[in-house]
Amino acid sequence: MNQMSYIMRFLSRFLALTLFCSFFVESKAFDVPRDTSFTTYSTNIKVRKKHPEAVLAKPFLPEGVKEYRDVVYSTVRKTRFGDRDLHVDIFRPDDKRTYPALIMIHGGGWNSGDKSLQVPMAQRIAAKGYVTIPVEYRLIPEALYPAGLHDIKTVVRWARANASKYGIDPDKIAVSGCSAGAQLATLVGVTNGSKRHEGKGEWKNVSSEVQAVVNMDGIATFVSEYNIADARDRYNKKGELPVNARWLGGLYEDSPENWKEASALLWVTSKSAPVCFISSGLPRYSDGRDSLVEIFDSIGIYSERHRIPVDVHPFWFFHPWIDTTVDRAVCFLDRMFKSEVVKRRYRLTDHGVVNDSTVVQTTLIQSVIDKAEADGGGEIVVPRGTFLTGALFFKPGTKLSLEEGAVIKGSDDISDYPLLPSRMEGRSIYYHAALINAYQVDGFEISGPGTIDGNGHRFWVQFWENVEKARKENRKWTNLEVRRPRLLFLWGCDNARISGVRLVNSAFWTSHFYMCDDLLVENCEVQAPVEPVRAPSSDAIDLDGCHRVVVRGCYLNCDDDGVCLKGGKGVFAHKSPENYSVTDVLVEGCVFGPNLHGTLTLGSECFFADNIVLRNCRLDNDCALLRLKMRPDTYQTYGNIRVENVTGRCGALIEALPWKQFFTLEGTDAHPVGVIRNVTLKDLELKCKGLGVIAANPDDTVENFLIENVRLKADSDIFRCNYSQVTLKNVLVNGKKPKILPADEKMKDSLNFDAVDLDKNNEK
Repeated sequence: MNQMSYIMRFLSRFLALTLFCSFFVESKAFDVPRDTSFTTYSTNIKVRKKHPEAVLAKPFLPEGVKEYRDVVYSTVRKTRFGDRDLHVDIFRPDDKRTYPALIMIHGGGWNSGDKSLQVPMAQRIAAKGYVTIPVEYRLIPEALYPAGLHDIKTVVRWARANASKYGIDPDKIAVSGCSAGAQLATLVGVTNGSKRHEGKGEWKNVSSEVQAVVNMDGIATFVSEYNIADARDRYNKKGELPVNARWLGGLYEDSPENWKEASALLWVTSKSAPVCFISSGLPRYSDGRDSLVEIFDSIGIYSERHRIPVDVHPFWFFHPWIDTTVDRAVCFLDRMFKSEVVKRRYRLTDHGVVNDSTVVQTTLIQSVIDKAEADGGGEIVVPRGTFLTGALFFKPGTKLSLEEGAVIKGSDDISDYPLLPSRMEGRSIYYHAALINAYQVDGFEISGPGTIDGNGHRFWVQFWENVEKARKENRKWTNLEVRRPRLLFLWGCDNARISGVRLVNSAFWTSHFYMCDDLLVENCEVQAPVEPVRAPSSDAIDLDGCHRVVVRGCYLNCDDDGVCLKGGKGVFAHKSPENYSVTDVLVEGCVFGPNLHGTLTLGSECFFADNIVLRNCRLDNDCALLRLKMRPDTYQTYGNIRVENVTGRCGALIEALPWKQFFTLEGTDAHPVGVIRNVTLKDLELKCKGLGVIAANPDDTVENFLIENVRLKADSDIFRCNYSQVTLKNVLVNGKKPKILPADEKMKDSLNFDAVDLDKNNEK
């Protein structure tokens, strides 16, 4: 009995232990391995070392958007980890309407990351009228290609099968992806109808076809010579397969069929979905893109290419680039799903325009623009090559797109720029047209990544020769004596967008916007040189009587002001109906280069500016961060100005001084005064010459001017300030509090950047 009892106890314990072990093993079976090396946290640390202007975008649920979290879209049976649930998050407008859907695929080299990486973009896009669906799919630690592809095909079928439940239009489903996710998204869209790529997931009787693709810095082919050789070289150097080879089951020599099957470029058919490419400035992530677009063009499938001109691969994680990315994606999706007709495209070379940098083709190019207007509107596409022209005039319904390698080059003959009603230096006058002109063209767009080149060298030489002649004759001279065209002039164009284009070598101001409300200038490179000949008065961006303007993600480096606010000058400027205030301007995420005379400048033709913000920018110059040009012949009010979170190198933090260029009281005995009020410079860390100077005209007033949380490594600890209402709070120059001294009238000219700069030029 005792022996039997012992045996029973042993069997009972063995059975319990067996059940425990079985439970433990089964539990471990569901513990799917993950690589957590790719996160927003680690990426933020890496990117901000080189780009301190980058600000990580955080998730937030916009008002009017609801969410569903961790919804199971598929259960993959009998994997080596057991039955495997795959999940999505869903964001959509909080109403009962039906919307197009966007399935969103995260990046991470097919090896790391998760669906949470797509949430900040998904929430923002949902607020624009879409059902956005960040998706979980199987990565390298769990399953190699084609498992991830099959998961995405499955989630498309799931979304279509559950369309009524989540308010999805089943005929309008798009897919987007970032990096590795973009490669998958493009493959999904290109292989519409391909049984080979379908897989054996759930919802087999439902279509997996998508109607649009957004590719954010993802390749379109694996089988380029570069990719094949690069994978082999990486393996030889490190002794382990790079992630693309791991995902595809080996190097190209070991797994050629997978390398080919996963290359979207090889599978284009008439069923392939239109694609919008949004690419960084790193070419390796666009492999196969241009070839795919060429094939699309040849068979009539729509595509777009946009560039974020920064060397940041995961640009979609950060302000200001996430905003551009969302805008471009939504504009494309709206065009695919919410527009009656996709706008016609007018490729210059299809209409007799030739790639020739020696022949002026103004008339022929203008005829293409006029034809587009007559047809009801369209996009003027400039292909790779250089096209020489004089002034061009864009009409209602037309837009300008410059492809990679495309150059519109301006004629250097002023007769190619007609005289017409225009706006210069705060006055409405007859002046020469710009190279690119648009008058009352609401919704006008210029998009890159191509170049508009002002070809200004001849005009610059003429200008400096005239200045030298005037000095020898001991006479005054003006900027308008040598007739020079601007590069870009928009008059009365509301909701205009200038995006991803290079604007270079302007003969005069580079981009001039007059009476343009709700304007966006983003991710542009704007440059003009100082050597071998200076490009005088080549302001990067002039905002003349504009309201609700955003300038973001730009590189600005011209031989004058960076972002300059204008609106009118003179004794009667504030009363004249041709002059306008400048209000609600946001400048963010920009880099300001070494050629500039001022980073953010108010004046010399600005009588009223309000609610002006510059934030999250980086400086690399010797001029003032904030420059206020106070005219003694103009009533000026500058208020509610904020400059925040700026890093890098500059001349002075602030320069507020009299500006007497072309001074005139116009025959009156008026005594205009200026007001500077509610200005904050905060959270700045810079290498500079010093804090600068606030010493405007004798009767000008300064109210509520705060400089706070500032750390400067400076040549001088002296701050020249003539006003008691300027407050310094937690401001250190070289680790100490600055010395505050006044500036007398004789000293003011010597502190003016342009006066000092002009003297240096004379020495040359």
